[in-house]
Parts: sequence; C-alpha cells; structure tokens
Amino acid sequence: MADDRDQSGGVGRGLPSGEPSGGSGAEGGFLPPLILEIDRPDIRYTRLSGIIADHVMPRLMVLHAQAAPSAAPRSAEIAELASLVLGPRHEAAADYVLGLRDGGVTLDDLHAELLEPTARRLGELWEEDRIDFVDVTLGMARLQRLVHAFEGLGGIAAYDEKRRVLLACAPGEQHSFGSSIVQKFLRAAGWHVWTCATQRMEEAAEIAAQEWFGVVGFSVNSDIHRGQLADAIARVRAVSVNRKVGIMVGGSAITRNPQWVEELGADGTAANGPATVILAKKLLAESLAASAP
Repeated sequence: MADDRDQSGGVGRGLPSGEPSGGSGAEGGFLPPLILEIDRPDIRYTRLSGIIADHVMPRLMVLHAQAAPSAAPRSAEIAELASLVLGPRHEAAADYVLGLRDGGVTLDDLHAELLEPTARRLGELWEEDRIDFVDVTLGMARLQRLVHAFEGLGGIAAYDEKRRVLLACAPGEQHSFGSSIVQKFLRAAGWHVWTCATQRMEEAAEIAAQEWFGVVGFSVNSDIHRGQLADAIARVRAVSVNRKVGIMVGGSAITRNPQWVEELGADGTAANGPATVILAKKLLAESLAASAP
C-alpha cells in the first residue's frame, strides 16, 4: 500500500496547494489552492459579526417588539378604561391603569393619552344618549380618583377646598351653551365654580387678584378675539393671588386652531365637559406642587 504521508511527515487530508493530483497530461491535474482561514482572528471576528447581524439581532428585535409596551395608550385601551370606570368595581379601573404604568407608560402619557381621552369618551357617550348623567358622573369620579392617586394629592392639606375655578369668555364674547355644560360637570365633580358677569377684559384679572383659584378657564369662539384673549391671560397670571394658577382654554376657535393653546400662553385645552374636569384637576395638582415650599 502506498504511504499516504506527505513530504513533511504529516497525514495528508489532501494534497498541499500546488502539488500534483496524481494525474498526468497537458492539463496538469492541479487542485485549486486550499486557503485555511479559520484560525485567523480577523476572519473569526468578521464571521461572528455576520452571524450576529444576520441571525441573532433580528430575533432579538422581534422578541423586544413583542414584549415592549406601546409608547402611549391606544384607542382600544381608552375604550377599555371607559368601560371599567362605568363598571361595578372601581378597583378594576385602578388595576388596569397601574398595569399600564408598570408596563412602561409614563404618567404624562397616562394623563394626556389615557385619562383625558377616556373622560372625553364618556362625554361623547353622554352626548349620544348611550349613558345618562349619573353614569358619566360616576365614571368621572373614578377617573378623578386615579388622577388624585397618581399626583399624590392625598398628602396636600385642604385639597378639596382648593378646587376653585373661575370661568370666563374671551373679551368681547358671551357665555355659550358649551360653557354651561362645562360648569355642570365641574360642579358635579366637586368644584367651586365662579363665572365672570361681564365681557370686560379686566374682569377675570380683577377677580383672580382678590380670590384664590386653582384654575382659570377661558372659552373663545371667534378667531378675531385671539389677541384680546392673550392679553387677558397675561393679566390673570400677573395679578393672580395664586401665582401658579393653571390656565385652560376651550371653545370652537381652539378646536379650529389647537396651536393657539401654546400661543395664547395657556396650559391646556379639553374637548368637552368631562375632559375639562380631568384637565382642571391635573392643572390644580401642578399648581399646588409648584407652590409647595
């Protein structure tokens, strides 16, 4: 039997590069070069990086997408919470919101993307005659408890007495039916509601300079009163007894021009009565926190 050791004395697994294959003739019978790169560190690193990029990372991304919470509550979650606050158990709504918070939804998102839209949804159900005023009032009370818990309002002395809101129209406008609906929901939620009796620009500021209010709300329906309303809001902030008073605005002009909220110097807006209640409580909580020593 022929000895199959190569010339270097090792057992051959194939002929070394450039050695004849045993054939003869003009074609030469040479094997292609055998390049053994497996032991080179740079090759190992390149191959490992390729495996991670092509196989490992895509799988991790799929798993993360399945496990990660959504950035903000969705319409299905708003509908679910609306159903829970109208249901027989308050704890069910609280547990649901706590689960979203524990899943990574921020408190700001809970207010802006869940609690306020849920309140707005309750108002829509009421306007559609799908629930009555007692139902929506019960639902609002439960949503307010959630705001109360998340803002830590239980530790604030005489909190209920500070639920004082002044409602006014933009200078030059009259109170609307929408404003009366807002008053109805605020009073049902335990707020002490004051209203301006005249259309003078100075009136809201004069009242706010004499009485403490957690929130002042303005309604505006005409686009031509934007500048006057901005001036009125600035005056209220300048003279208010509560130096951290919250300002909310609403009305058809705000619906048409939502960017006005920031441009007017206000802190927020709400689409209907129940949503206004949640916004007012949030602004009051922020005011009390900012005023705390």
